[in-house]
Amino acid sequence: MTTVIVLEATPHEIVAVKPAGLASETPRDPGADSLVARLRAQGFDDLRLVHRLDAPACGLMIVARTPDAAAHYGAEIAARRWQKLYVAEVAAPLEHAMAIVGKHKAYLTTQGRRARLVRSGGKPSFLTVLCAAQAGAVPDRAHVLVQLHTGRFHQIRVMLAGLGAPLAGDTLYGGPEGGMYLEHVMLAARAYGTRELRVWRAPPHDERPPWDAALVEVLETQQTVLLSEA
Repeated sequence: MTTVIVLEATPHEIVAVKPAGLASETPRDPGADSLVARLRAQGFDDLRLVHRLDAPACGLMIVARTPDAAAHYGAEIAARRWQKLYVAEVAAPLEHAMAIVGKHKAYLTTQGRRARLVRSGGKPSFLTVLCAAQAGAVPDRAHVLVQLHTGRFHQIRVMLAGLGAPLAGDTLYGGPEGGMYLEHVMLAARAYGTRELRVWRAPPHDERPPWDAALVEVLETQQTVLLSEA
């Protein structure tokens, strides 16, 4: 069982980096492999998930360690005070990826293990594509930096697909076969017990493809803005 990277651990919460391909939690089978199971194996107990990442995604997660901390983070999420940035690799030429930079709204419903875009009757869902950059030397791939404002089921995946830029490897939503890359790279949240706004950034790791300098520059700018608001 591979050790999970823990960026910070207090009596109230853990900030960890979930590997791609690992479930956040498996309530129906507590003995199955998951982020929570690995953290328990690393000596952390009484864990409470306050948010989740899709199994194919990797990146930052906050896991509460007390009921009060869980209630605090749940209220912060419900009030949309968390600021979350993701990098995704999409199956689209850079020109198209650049054309979808901006704010987007959609209505989403869930059917089984799949999200659907609908014209009405679904949950309003918001995200902003902050920038797009070339993904290596592949002509029909781009990396997009996404700020997620609501946390709907499969939201980034289905909304980007609806914009004509499905994630590479995401065959569920029309992407071509292959590995999927979706990473929660930055999180700003008010820590439990304080009014302090903390900004966490996922460290480099083997699952991360090389980023273009333009994307790194925008990410650095976003981090500076968030820190200035702390």
